[in-house]
Amino acid sequence: MTEDQSGPQSSAARAQQTTSDSPRVVPSEDLLMGAREIIIRHGSEDYRLRLTRAGKLILNK
Repeated sequence: MTEDQSGPQSSAARAQQTTSDSPRVVPSEDLLMGAREIIIRHGSEDYRLRLTRAGKLILNK
């Protein structure tokens, strides 16, 4: 049996279906996965993405 492709999709799957003309949309919840802070490594640089108490996002190098 094959997996049913018509069921609900995750937000990550929806984000990957955007056209090449538009940027991918990734919900912050998918990035943070319940954490208040993550490190994003870009090449050899690390960036800190933090969720504030007010619900804002701050990105620092």
